[in-house]
Amino acid sequence: MNDDRDTARTKENIMDIKWNAFDALASIAFLAVVLVGIYFGSAKLFILLAKEQFFNSSNITNISFTVLYGIQVILMMGAVWFFAIFRRKAHLRDLGLRYYSIGRTIWYCFLSLLGIFLVSFLYVFLMNSIFGMEAPSSKIEVLVENRSISSNILLVVVAVIAPFSEEIFFRGFVYSAFKKTWGVNAGLFLSSFLFALVHLEIYSFIPLMIIGWILAYLFEKTKSLMPSIFLHGIYNLILILILLGRLEIIKLY
Repeated sequence: MNDDRDTARTKENIMDIKWNAFDALASIAFLAVVLVGIYFGSAKLFILLAKEQFFNSSNITNISFTVLYGIQVILMMGAVWFFAIFRRKAHLRDLGLRYYSIGRTIWYCFLSLLGIFLVSFLYVFLMNSIFGMEAPSSKIEVLVENRSISSNILLVVVAVIAPFSEEIFFRGFVYSAFKKTWGVNAGLFLSSFLFALVHLEIYSFIPLMIIGWILAYLFEKTKSLMPSIFLHGIYNLILILILLGRLEIIKLY
């Protein structure tokens, strides 16, 4: 009886990765081409209609931000659906969408956050003390400071939608594909490299890559996206609350 239970648990932890690195690279190429096309196409249309620079932090609106980010999420999830589920006949469980212990999820999240914030602090300190480089404002920080987007929309996007969609794509889909084709170490490195690259933050590239590595390692260890999504969401929530809180303090003075 115990052997049957052990066998059942083992099967639950086995992920049947039917897609490969070619599928992941093809999806990334597709997203890059389409998103760049949408961006420059929208920019051209915006300039013709409004005679203004597209995506200036002062003129972006709640609607334009929501629509464009929504398109990005739909394309990402659509690529996962096409290459993994439709083309390769995989299941959602194979992407890591499975239950994991809530207690362990919180514990792993706590330990990971300590590591992430420690690494981030050391990185900023070294960049400042050795190279004399101050941390520039991130894209989200600029939006918060210019009050271009509703705080509620930013909270939902940054702390809920982004963690869910990005973890499915980068960890459940891309990391799993690279791992299947080239092994765990290559999968960890390449998926975290791409994760940092797409954020287009040169100064924060190394910290973002480390965060991507931690998220992928957590997924590899638990075989579930639940801890990675939770960690990603809590981390983003802390950052956005700090930015919003700092803005309120500035307003008081």
